Amino acid sequence: MEAIAFACLLAVAQTAGGAAPLALTPATLGLLGTTLVLVAALREIKSEKRGTAIVVTTLLVGVVLAIVLPAHRLDVVGWGGRVIAFAILAEIYLWRVVSLARGGVRWSDARNAAPFAATALAIAAVLPASLDRGPLVPLALILIAATGVALSVARSTEELSLARESAGAARVSSAHSVVFALGLGAMIAAVATPLVEHVLAEVGKVLAPAFDQLLFYVLLPLGYLAALVYAILAPFLRPVIANIRPNPTRTPEEDEALLREIERTRPFVIGGLEIVIIVFVILVALVLLERAVRERRIAMPDGAELERGSVDGLSLGETLRGLFPHRLARRRPPRDDGSASAALRVVYWRFLALAERAGHGWRVTAETPAEHQRRLAGADARWEAATPIVAAFEDLRYGEVAPDHATVSRARAVLRALEVAVRT
Repeated sequence: MEAIAFACLLAVAQTAGGAAPLALTPATLGLLGTTLVLVAALREIKSEKRGTAIVVTTLLVGVVLAIVLPAHRLDVVGWGGRVIAFAILAEIYLWRVVSLARGGVRWSDARNAAPFAATALAIAAVLPASLDRGPLVPLALILIAATGVALSVARSTEELSLARESAGAARVSSAHSVVFALGLGAMIAAVATPLVEHVLAEVGKVLAPAFDQLLFYVLLPLGYLAALVYAILAPFLRPVIANIRPNPTRTPEEDEALLREIERTRPFVIGGLEIVIIVFVILVALVLLERAVRERRIAMPDGAELERGSVDGLSLGETLRGLFPHRLARRRPPRDDGSASAALRVVYWRFLALAERAGHGWRVTAETPAEHQRRLAGADARWEAATPIVAAFEDLRYGEVAPDHATVSRARAVLRALEVAVRT
């Protein structure tokens, strides 16, 4: 039922700038398979991410159909309207699919699907546009049979759920009778359709003059009544009518200028309307996402979460990266922006590089600058001279005390002396 309904609506949407009508039979079969897959996927949703993926994918498929299906050469406004129409149709389709996926066959779903599908089929049948109307008759017969089966199975399912064990076995003879009656009605309608059309045409030719005469006799008293009401209200309406200014007459040149102005502002007006519709479509998509995970939230116990929780530990990606050798990170000196603080950081970085070249190693993460300097002095007493550099750097690093130019000059002098002493 849903496949037939949305195949007809898709064929109607294709008329908005479409170059060729949509084939209804392949569209119905494709929508049937897509609906089954989506229903199965929505019933197995384990997280909000999967629900979001289904909603976004369905909307993207609607936009892709608007672009892929053959269309005329349209401007930006025409393409925008076509894409919006297909996106809205995709949202309505997903709304119906979510309703089907919320449970088994239910009476409310079957009751709502029947008039919806019948209305879509009727629109495709009577719309004055280029449509593939050949399959409409067999699709209508299939729709009638599917409606009977859906209503009968839904009623039988509700009887079984309400009967339980105390009521005994549920009888489905009523469902069989309804399906049989609808099957007979569909066959009689298929056979009698040409005859009924011919009879109605002949009856219409005979009854049309009589109907016109009857309509004249019904409307004539109403005309006299309207004239009487106007005669009574005319004295009160004359002052109001006198104050109303007649519309000024325009010249043909003014009419042409007005038409050109309307044509110039048309893309902006329609574009603004399309933006409003896009915002509405996004809001409906968010509501669809909430509907897709609502049932899962209701069925969850207290304290449980829908999403998977993150845990500490070595992840799969880190494990795989650990199988390969790591490149050593190259140390880079701090950027010198001309300030005294940056100059002191550069001096301390050169001090660490000097200690590493001397064979004492770089300062490890667990060491403070003072601890690192004491370790160096324990190995070689010449590193005691680096105390001014380390003290100034600790004041900057931990005390956030910016050094003055004298401190920076003294640190540079101490560093040059250390370099000479270590080299010697």
